[in-house]
Amino acid sequence: MKYSTISGSEKEKAAMIPNSNSVFLNVKEWAVTLVLFFGICFGIYFGWYRWEKFLPEPDFRSTCWEERMSDYWAYARWTRYAREHYTIFLMGDSVIWGQEVNNDETISHFLNAESGKEIVANLGVDGLHCAGENGMIKWFGQYIHDSNIILEFNPLWMSEPLYDLRGNWKNFFHPRLAPQFSTRIHYFRSMNERLGYLFENCFRIPALVRHIMVDYFGNKSVTAWIMANPYRNPFSAITFQAAPLMRKAPGRGLDWETKKLKMKDSPFVPFDESVQWKGFLGALDKLKKKNMHVFVLLGPFNTYQLTPKSSERYRKMIAEVKKTLDRRGYPWFDCTTGILPSNAFADDCHLLKGGHAILAGAMMKDTGFRKWIEEIR
Repeated sequence: MKYSTISGSEKEKAAMIPNSNSVFLNVKEWAVTLVLFFGICFGIYFGWYRWEKFLPEPDFRSTCWEERMSDYWAYARWTRYAREHYTIFLMGDSVIWGQEVNNDETISHFLNAESGKEIVANLGVDGLHCAGENGMIKWFGQYIHDSNIILEFNPLWMSEPLYDLRGNWKNFFHPRLAPQFSTRIHYFRSMNERLGYLFENCFRIPALVRHIMVDYFGNKSVTAWIMANPYRNPFSAITFQAAPLMRKAPGRGLDWETKKLKMKDSPFVPFDESVQWKGFLGALDKLKKKNMHVFVLLGPFNTYQLTPKSSERYRKMIAEVKKTLDRRGYPWFDCTTGILPSNAFADDCHLLKGGHAILAGAMMKDTGFRKWIEEIR
């Protein structure tokens, strides 16, 4: 019987042979790999605008309910389209979006009807508070520039510490758009999660990845989707069809008195303490840097639902808002008092169809708004 022997030097040489599963790249190869990776990523990012069919109808509004609320890539695509086809952006929360009405009964619809042509684009998003407006413009407002915008200020977001993001609101709207390191916000989220949000915002590719997950994979990662659908080809799920337009109202369409909602004794947050007010001013500053022609819509807000003491606190707050806007040179229209009847409100701020028609008509008759319209770009 013969035995093979391996000398000590041969063993050392064998130990130096790399494992067959290992890949070692030098500096040049890493550079080529990174160029290819980012080239493919950005090619897909910008190509998706052309590949995915997106042909908005009149009175279009973003599909922004439930998991689609954080589909900010789709929102940026809508602003891109709106900038090319509309004269005015109307930006705000679900009041602007039209929670209690169908898509052809919103504020933007009636403003277009008053104008006689389709010039106002509905950029409302469910739950887009003032800090969220600031974040949306900062991170996903690349197409909001050199144009005209009506920016909503909803007093609801300053009515109490909870809505001001400083209370016990564990699942507040749009955490990705809020400042991630403010000492005044109660986040109820880990630092890792907030750093993840910041990473998503700084790099546009994650926003597209989230859009694909939401639009085609049921809000699951590709791996989770494959596990849930083991016999389907994941590429077959990508149809390049944008989310369908939300035509119908999610709300019940009843006024607040019919619902028997209680009166509110809202404290209203002082200016120097408010996260939302700081966010709103930040949004105005960013719009100014983007060369936007800005008009501020104060409200709608249901002052009929406030107690006498709360109503007094509200009047003081809104007076300070107007002074600040005047000092900064922003025209405004206040629809919170003396314009809208009580039965036009579905709750503390959302309007019914008739309220939208009244508001649009009053705005078009307002001297300040008409002057702003004459100066639009």
